Amino acid sequence: MTKLKVSVKENSFPIFYNGERFSIGEEFVIVEKHLNKNIMEVVEKIEEQQASKFEGKSAEELKAYAQEHGIDIGKATTEEGIIKKIVESQQKAE
Repeated sequence: MTKLKVSVKENSFPIFYNGERFSIGEEFVIVEKHLNKNIMEVVEKIEEQQASKFEGKSAEELKAYAQEHGIDIGKATTEEGIIKKIVESQQKAE
């Protein structure tokens, strides 16, 4: 399953994805099959390895991992949202 980091295009409307709301210019991670090129712009393709090592973990396990590694997950509550924050944090650190 390929994942993409996308942003909400200008002159668009907010997007709700996996229980979270994203406004114009905000970036988030989606499954490629959910890409809507009319309202989303691809920022980058996320390597399977980065996200896949967290797949199947519960939200509580992901929160514990984030806390142990000093990663701020913000208001993310879903597994997908927490994984997104962890992966983004790791990409910034590289």
